[in-house]
Amino acid sequence: MKRVPTERKWIRCPYCGAKHSIYDNLAECRGVFLKCYRGCKREFELLIHNGEQQYRDENGNVRGMS
Repeated sequence: MKRVPTERKWIRCPYCGAKHSIYDNLAECRGVFLKCYRGCKREFELLIHNGEQQYRDENGNVRGMS
């Protein structure tokens, strides 16, 4: 059965919270690195699992965005 995208969300920088790009609720992603151009200018890995953005903390553990 096909799934249909029903929601679009902003990718946010895990360090400063600045909005970056838009993804939908069916997205799956890892290993893509983005640079925050609006706030802190830091690089971060884009992790999307089950349509939710996640990030790696300083210990390398995967955490959900709040």
